[in-house]
Amino acid sequence: MKKQLLLQLAAVKRWLKRVAPPIFTLLKAFNQRREQLWTSPLGYVWRNSHMGHAFSVAAFRLTQGRLTSASTSHLMFDGSLRLHKYRQASWIADMARRRWPNAIDVVSMQCTLALKAGQLPEAFVLLERCLSALDYRAVDRVLFRTGSRPRDLHQSEEVFRWLSHRMDVDLTRRSYALVAEAYLMLRLKKLARAQELIEALEGMAEKLRSSEKTSCCPQSNRQNLGKLYVSISSAQYHLALLQEDMPLLARCWHRLAEFSRAIDRDQMNADALFRMSSNLGRGLALGFLLDPRQYGKVRSDALTLLNAWTTASAAGLTPKRHVKGRTPQENHLLFLEALRDSCEELHQAAGVALRGSH
Repeated sequence: MKKQLLLQLAAVKRWLKRVAPPIFTLLKAFNQRREQLWTSPLGYVWRNSHMGHAFSVAAFRLTQGRLTSASTSHLMFDGSLRLHKYRQASWIADMARRRWPNAIDVVSMQCTLALKAGQLPEAFVLLERCLSALDYRAVDRVLFRTGSRPRDLHQSEEVFRWLSHRMDVDLTRRSYALVAEAYLMLRLKKLARAQELIEALEGMAEKLRSSEKTSCCPQSNRQNLGKLYVSISSAQYHLALLQEDMPLLARCWHRLAEFSRAIDRDQMNADALFRMSSNLGRGLALGFLLDPRQYGKVRSDALTLLNAWTTASAAGLTPKRHVKGRTPQENHLLFLEALRDSCEELHQAAGVALRGSH
């Protein structure tokens, strides 16, 4: 009986040896195909819909991640954060850590959660690992997604300072770290640090202003030099208003006015141009905060530039832009039109008041 059982087990093992390789090959091919579909444009739309995301998470939970990968789990994690499902994101990160404890995708998820929770010692250790692997996903999330930052503003300030001094972080991200810290200073009212940031941003603004690549940069959204230039100038003029520094405010307006004239719309990345349009419009409207007795016809110039910028946005930017990834949530064109109309009313009212005084 025992001998017969051993013979049956041996037969089963031989059978498994024959059928297992083709089964695993089939599963591997299926998984590769699924990964391709998951990262395709159609897959992007599906996984970022509420139904698609819920289905993916349910399948991940049901299979305990056996039919997925660390990189796909990170996409689900990112989707959960985007939908503000933070407990779900934490569960996905924990499940992924048990299956792929050393994967950089998992380290990135853990880092993002540590940053959001304000656990900075742990977060900085994890950030070191991410940067060593040239993985910037956690960096980008804390820089560009306010929901992934520590709730404590002073902790956020510490994170931005840490990033802005890291030489293994590229100049663009270091610059955005300074920009993010600048907006924090508006809330914290730290005037001394605000002045230090003005000086740091001034050097970067001048460097970008003197570069021919800034007005025709083909790079996408966050790597686009033109968009970075507008972001730096916007942060600077907010700090100028905090410090009541009118010469700096005027300098920011002149830079943005000059940039709006110099943009090569055929060469500039259309999506980046669209995304920067509201910030640039606000910058052009700064002319209405400057005293015409000191800056001449600055207000009429500002209105002319704002009109031209709004017209160009309506005529060219929206239909031409090619979006890879998320589309911007803001209605930039609607904002520009409302801003232009408000500035026209203000300009007309000022003209009527001036004629009445005579």
